[in-house]
Amino acid sequence: MELRVNPEYEKLVYPLKPDEYDSLKKSIKEDGLSMPILVNPDGEILDGHHRFKICQELGIKTKHAERPFENKLLEKKFVIECNLKRRHLNDYQKSELGLILHGINEEIAKQNQGKRTDLTSGPNEPEVATQRSSILTSKEIGVSPSTFKRAKKVIDKASEEIKQKLRDGNPHTSISKEYQKIQKNEKKSIRHQEIRKTQINLPNNVMLYHKPFQEVSLIEGSVSLIFTDPPYGEEALPVVRDLLHHAEKVLKDGGSLIFYPGHAHLDKVFEFAKETGLTYHWIIAVIHSGQSSSIFGSKVLAGYKPMLWFTKGKYEGEFVRDTIKSEFQGKELHEWAQSTVESDYFIKYMTIENEIIYDPLMGSGTFLISATTLNRQAIGCEISKEHFDTASRLLSVMTKPSQ
Repeated sequence: MELRVNPEYEKLVYPLKPDEYDSLKKSIKEDGLSMPILVNPDGEILDGHHRFKICQELGIKTKHAERPFENKLLEKKFVIECNLKRRHLNDYQKSELGLILHGINEEIAKQNQGKRTDLTSGPNEPEVATQRSSILTSKEIGVSPSTFKRAKKVIDKASEEIKQKLRDGNPHTSISKEYQKIQKNEKKSIRHQEIRKTQINLPNNVMLYHKPFQEVSLIEGSVSLIFTDPPYGEEALPVVRDLLHHAEKVLKDGGSLIFYPGHAHLDKVFEFAKETGLTYHWIIAVIHSGQSSSIFGSKVLAGYKPMLWFTKGKYEGEFVRDTIKSEFQGKELHEWAQSTVESDYFIKYMTIENEIIYDPLMGSGTFLISATTLNRQAIGCEISKEHFDTASRLLSVMTKPSQ
């Protein structure tokens, strides 16, 4: 019988690593082919693809044994099971084979069910059966049900580049990491779709400008609190400088400017502040709720973010804490979005109802949502059309006009 390779079955066999292949080739060369190659009655190789290739390279006559099956589904299942049992595969490789095996198992189950006339199913029975089949498949391939579930999502959604890294056992990624990325992106996509469906109908106490704050003319001395998050980095320092000068003009006497300056350039920020009539009041520590951030240039594991507090004249508001624990609330709509915990707290205790809260760099409008839900007037500026539209829709959905 002439043996031949079925491309469909060959794809189910992961290539050996070079050292593994060389070791197998050396063994066959020295000791001959000890295990026969298993084939179907048509001579198609079911098990022994690497041994067959090596024998061809070495000019060694192959030995084979026939293994007939009732149908092609059982035959293909056997090919997968052979690969799973005899190879040191990682969880992702097992899951890729498992997904094919899962489909085969479901098809076999349907065929077996079709032979019976006493089976009835409720509306949820197909879904329950699929879940049960998935759990059984995960046991067959030797991974946990949760790992198999995540891997199926990655197989379906990830790029071929990512999938190849997982097959290769790249140490910089994993099924769990890629699954979380996909989940985050899907959640982000769903939220964007929901927001796009919402008509823009801003509350009466909200005013938004789609332009740089440097180009916006507000009534001087009208704003009680500026609460904002400028971009970080040395290249953003001109924006921070403009912000300080802008704040001096629009803040009322006793008003405050609170913003996140980042750690690296506090000295520059204080220099800029001296050019204005603003007074440094305090520094506030926003404690991270998750892992510390690595500041590689300074070799620091930062467990907090500083917020600088400047005033125009003397602050007359209530006492406030100078440390506050932040809370991660997701960045699906804006990758630099901050928590509302800080803005909720300081707006509540530093201002009163109907006073003006201003965010000159509003992003997706996080801080303005705090302002309007606390029944303050809100003004925001944003140069990004995407973020401006997002903020407009979020404020339409999540806030109500003053009563």
